[in-house]
Amino acid sequence: MVSTPPANRPGWDDLPLAVRTAVEERCRAMVSAVAYPSGGFTPGIAARLQLTDGSRVFIKGVPAEDRTAGMYRAEAAVGVHLPARIAPVLLWVVEVVGWLVLGFEDVAGGNPDLAPGSSELGLVLDTVAELGLELTPCPAGQAGPFSALADTLAGHWEGLHRDGPGGWDHEHAAELASLDDPAVLVRATEGDTLLHCDLRADNMLLSAGRALVIDWSWFTRGAAWVDAAFFLPQLMLAGHTAAGAEQLLVERVPAWRAAPEDGVLAFAVAITGYWAWQQRTGPGGALGAYRGRAAAVGREWIAHRTGWNSPAAVAL
Repeated sequence: MVSTPPANRPGWDDLPLAVRTAVEERCRAMVSAVAYPSGGFTPGIAARLQLTDGSRVFIKGVPAEDRTAGMYRAEAAVGVHLPARIAPVLLWVVEVVGWLVLGFEDVAGGNPDLAPGSSELGLVLDTVAELGLELTPCPAGQAGPFSALADTLAGHWEGLHRDGPGGWDHEHAAELASLDDPAVLVRATEGDTLLHCDLRADNMLLSAGRALVIDWSWFTRGAAWVDAAFFLPQLMLAGHTAAGAEQLLVERVPAWRAAPEDGVLAFAVAITGYWAWQQRTGPGGALGAYRGRAAAVGREWIAHRTGWNSPAAVAL
């Protein structure tokens, strides 16, 4: 049985015959059923394959010349370094007739609920804590320093103030531009931990009492607290206050307790400016809407860190 793929993604039957044959050869069995997960922003195939020998494998793939192919190659490169208690096992990589396909251990589970009071939240926080412990020192020699990504995140607030409307951004324009300092962010994020750099609920799967982290295409090397900083706005998007989210990390994630105050503030300012800029200049749609929501909670995080008035209060 083959289910219907999402409208923005190809299905198993859309792959060239040579690709399907190569995948089945690596699986050592024929495909008997296909299921497609929802979500995700990239255009490649993502599918769970049921095989004739009773086993399952999860595949993701894209044309080798697609603009997103570099993300798949990055995930293939780092996958061999990830322990099974942290991420699904990378089983194989196939590149044939212009397609790049990755095969992973299929994890039977869904995305965790991060809302306040969720019974799944503790499992997720355990994994966030373990990232810094399991992935230090960095096991992937090809991981570049976080400083390269820091330069991409920082530096957007001046443009936002220059081209944008009034409100909270305008009220704090000078302070935001001053705090949006790549040098502070680079210095504070130096380290030797393998970082995911995109921790969200939809990049996690609950399986056998653990939360596994998927989609490692943005991996870098840096300070262990950085992944917790990426995760904190996701807690806020799920309904936590900035103060509540920070307290959870203080209680459950040792690396967060060691994070430098100026570094955390520089991160909050930089990533919020990045989201706001990308929402304004990006393609819109579901990704643009997500960036808008993320920028809104980022502003609340900055207000909590600085003691400024709430952006929501200014908007009233």
